[in-house]
Amino acid sequence: MDMNIKLKKSEIKALRQLCTRDDSIAQLSAKLEAKPSFTSRVLDGLKKKGLVEFSKTGAMKIVRLSSASHAQYFKLLSDSRPQASIEEWLSGYAMEILIASLEGANTGLILKESGCTPATLYKTLRALISVGAVFWKEGQVRISDPLLSDFVVSYADNLDLLVLREVRGHNYALRVRKRVVIRTDAENVPDFFTKTGVSALAENGLEALLTSYNDYCFDLDQQRRPVSLEEAFIHALLVTTRQHRQDMTVLAIFYAKNHRHLNFRALVNFAKIYNVENALDEVRGKTGFYEKMKDMER
Repeated sequence: MDMNIKLKKSEIKALRQLCTRDDSIAQLSAKLEAKPSFTSRVLDGLKKKGLVEFSKTGAMKIVRLSSASHAQYFKLLSDSRPQASIEEWLSGYAMEILIASLEGANTGLILKESGCTPATLYKTLRALISVGAVFWKEGQVRISDPLLSDFVVSYADNLDLLVLREVRGHNYALRVRKRVVIRTDAENVPDFFTKTGVSALAENGLEALLTSYNDYCFDLDQQRRPVSLEEAFIHALLVTTRQHRQDMTVLAIFYAKNHRHLNFRALVNFAKIYNVENALDEVRGKTGFYEKMKDMER
């Protein structure tokens, strides 16, 4: 199931119509002044994102706004701006940029996360700022509309859940902006998953303790991208800090044995991106302790 984070103008217009009432494809096409075949393609895209659902009344196919939280948050956002042309500023790269900005982000990080050009970023930000959707202060972009923030969070969470439904096993997953890190014992995972964490470190010849589970990561847009050893280590650190720190000692021992093979500056940068700077400092502190103990044993 290919996923596209972006929302098209036609998709947003269709959603706004469905916020007011359920419709047949023919009725919705008339309101959108579009051909039924085009409307069907729009609705198929929305269904993949979990935003609409279909039913039948006799021979007629009815489409309605999904009961999922992100669809309902969209309705609240739409209702709060009844006269606004939401599709003008929420389409294109807006959702990618908003997901990257959920916890506040500088433009460098947003560019990296969204994949858009600087010109597209600044054009989109100007449109979002002009309608009071975001603010840009001291180099940080943040969402200023609470209803928009609720929709963006729920939208990302639901795209995450749609992917995880396909992973049959005991899963633990967490999302940082559009990147999801998952620990699972599932035997089969989607092709766009990339090995990360302890699993990737071990596969690359470093001294890592193998377990019954594997760590993977994926982006919500389902585009596969490589993961460096440094990012893989930070993913392992991220998961253990969210799981009662149960593997912190194991990671500290790993770091003590392997830190000379890792780029420290890259580790620090990834630690900032994933908000685990304190955990990395703790691991480094324990590494210093282990090295002192080794010196005493010699």
